[in-house]
Amino acid sequence: MNSSNHAGRVCPLCGKQYTAPPALSRRDNATSICPECGTMEALDAMEERWCACSGHRSKDFSKLTDYYCRHFIPGGWRLQYSTLAGPEPERLLYLVGKCDQCGGFMRSGVSIACNWTGDRLLLDICQTMLQHRPFDGRDKTGIYRGGCARRSEWYWRQDQLTRTERIEQFVSLFRESDQSSARLWAEEHMPAPPVRRETSSDFFGAVVKLVKANGLWPNQSAFITCEPARPDAALCHPMFDFRPVLTAEHGGGLRIDCYLNGIFDHAGNSKRLAGTIQTACSDRDTCVLMGSLTGALLHYGGVHREENLDRYVPLHNRDMKKEI
Repeated sequence: MNSSNHAGRVCPLCGKQYTAPPALSRRDNATSICPECGTMEALDAMEERWCACSGHRSKDFSKLTDYYCRHFIPGGWRLQYSTLAGPEPERLLYLVGKCDQCGGFMRSGVSIACNWTGDRLLLDICQTMLQHRPFDGRDKTGIYRGGCARRSEWYWRQDQLTRTERIEQFVSLFRESDQSSARLWAEEHMPAPPVRRETSSDFFGAVVKLVKANGLWPNQSAFITCEPARPDAALCHPMFDFRPVLTAEHGGGLRIDCYLNGIFDHAGNSKRLAGTIQTACSDRDTCVLMGSLTGALLHYGGVHREENLDRYVPLHNRDMKKEI
């Protein structure tokens, strides 16, 4: 669905803008909320119903791990702790989600330092949230690979959260009484994603420049308008194509609508208009020129995507401790 149908929505629960189709809050089955809050509400409800599949009930650790590898779909985080002010016997950060077979609740926990307090403890929690990606590995391009494609996709979307989104997710881990101190720490120390994300208008502009640089832009450029689409969107996943579509206007003239199709953001959109090229002419020669231009845009859209994969697939080769 085109994200423009939902532009300008603000989630009443988290206060963030979102463009993906809304979810209905489980509190009243009427209030529209963002998909992320919808997922978290669903996870809260699911904790009452654990996965009942035989693989999840296995007492054999290797079989249980194999079941998680093949069927665990994460959807959020839960921090189990009693205090931030002093040591405690155990602290755990859970990756919580569901089974892709029965829809029942599943979780995978990782230990948080139980003897640390203050900034050192918050740093450990933050690093774990940003780095803990169990049951999946990465290929040479940095893309997650595992037994469950939906989990790999969720991990990628986690990695591509903006700094502001990371802060909000981190703060939500804590009880209300601890959230103000967690927010103060996060606003000072939370790292931004390591690679600046290209936007849809950046992509469109870069493709147009490539076409011009290779001498394939029509000489009659004075009769052609070129406009990036709004609102803009950051690109955070490489599995998309750049597709220019040539159409004739009802009142005369021609236009090339340039779309991104596939997986390109963390909001779940699958199609977005990146920009439009128009001319008021529609004679035979103009039709030929615009057809040729459409082919050039298609070709150099693929070229630009391949040459800039690191902007959509940031490789995690940095030391997180140094960044923080």
